[in-house]
Amino acid sequence: MYYKNSQGYNIYYEDRGNKEDQALIFLHAWGSSMADFTYTVETLEGYRRISYDHRGFGRSDKPNRDMSLRHLATDLKELIDHLDLDDVVVVGYSMGACVLYKYIELFGQYKIKSLVICDMTPKVLNDQDWDLGIMGGRFGHKEFLESLARQFDDMTDAYLELYMDINPELRGRDNKVLKRVIEMDLAGNSYYSITSMWFSICFEDFRHILKDISVKTGLFFATPGSMINPEVVKYLEENIENTYVCMFEKSTHSFVGNRPKYFTSELVKFLESLQEEK
Repeated sequence: MYYKNSQGYNIYYEDRGNKEDQALIFLHAWGSSMADFTYTVETLEGYRRISYDHRGFGRSDKPNRDMSLRHLATDLKELIDHLDLDDVVVVGYSMGACVLYKYIELFGQYKIKSLVICDMTPKVLNDQDWDLGIMGGRFGHKEFLESLARQFDDMTDAYLELYMDINPELRGRDNKVLKRVIEMDLAGNSYYSITSMWFSICFEDFRHILKDISVKTGLFFATPGSMINPEVVKYLEENIENTYVCMFEKSTHSFVGNRPKYFTSELVKFLESLQEEK
């Protein structure tokens, strides 16, 4: 199904389950699509499950302008209004979590019952005062510019390099098959969208909005992790009023898609904890 947002772009979404059940919305990662949550939305019974492709990705329109976290957060609000939802639980994975941070900054907790932040820091870039950004504190302004240059030069190689940073066990292997898979994934997305969103994600700093989150917030993080330092969890716990922590043991940043049964079972536990608080 599609809905047309206020800028005229068609956003593809799927709406499963009983409309009277608790509504969940799933926000996918950078360079990906709603397929990140395929197992979860197909197997999680007893909930209304809504997943969609962000503009610029998957089956949604791919504009050559209007690509930033502000635009994606606005799309989320408009989808909530389009479906006439209230008290929704929103699950944001990686870039999807950045969309959640931006949503809180722009719209507060409008129609939000609860949040789940999956493996994403509130500030991606590291600097002299912040070492809880991505890549274990090693990704600063210089590395950011280098990553942009790689994307403009060869998007497949740039994405492969990032994928190996996220999944370090892949380094040193023959990655021809993985490269073909990446090429297939990228073929369904817009290079402009990928690079624009990378810039937007790296530009933002959401530390100041954490104190504005009062709804129960699930913190689903990988340990030992790969892209995100698990120490981020402590920082989020200290700055968000009501948190629920789930650490995914022996996992990397890709745990949502690579360990879908594990992710779904832990999500069910979190959702049940919301029921217990009624």
